[in-house]
Amino acid sequence: MVLKVILEAHRGGDCRVQNALKAFNLNFSIARVNVGDEVSTHLVKLDKPVDRDLLNYLRRSGLKVNVIDEETLWVSAPSCSACRALSRAGLLVEGGKPGNEDSIVYTVLSPGIKRLRTSIRQLRSSGVKVRVLDMEQLPMPSPTERQLEVLLLAYKMGGYFDREVNLKELAKQLGLSISTVSELLRKTLKKVVMHYFEEIGITIDEDRPK
Repeated sequence: MVLKVILEAHRGGDCRVQNALKAFNLNFSIARVNVGDEVSTHLVKLDKPVDRDLLNYLRRSGLKVNVIDEETLWVSAPSCSACRALSRAGLLVEGGKPGNEDSIVYTVLSPGIKRLRTSIRQLRSSGVKVRVLDMEQLPMPSPTERQLEVLLLAYKMGGYFDREVNLKELAKQLGLSISTVSELLRKTLKKVVMHYFEEIGITIDEDRPK
């Protein structure tokens, strides 16, 4: 189960990127954030074209700036308290935007509710005030037509799951290599099993040992 979560994080006003853009009276959004313990990179969308004055101001503020197009900037800066905490929290950050006062609203992905709860505890223990604004479960990918074909043939050939049909026989029937059939079955079975558990209300622990 993958959760898409909207988190609002309150910092100590220490985001250099947000502070610099606000000081220049710009409306902006952060389309992507690559959070790091020391440096975070932001893909910033502006509401007006970039000009030389803005670039000079941002660079004087200690930011590393590359122009992607006339309204998009690639900005690297020392990580703020929220980004530092997020980099250690085990969540995938999709993007962010300015919130109220000293807050930033992040869109993150979490491999299940257990990881999300643990990550929120980590954020709070790092001194970041955080609350969940919204959350939804993303649909799991369905098996492809080819994957289902392999799985059904394995079943029809007389009991693949009892090892009466081996991979060599199955690969010969399909005209594929043994390694290809093995990988198709592995991916298909994972999708089918995860879907079954979700249907009966069981959350799979993605933190289990691989």
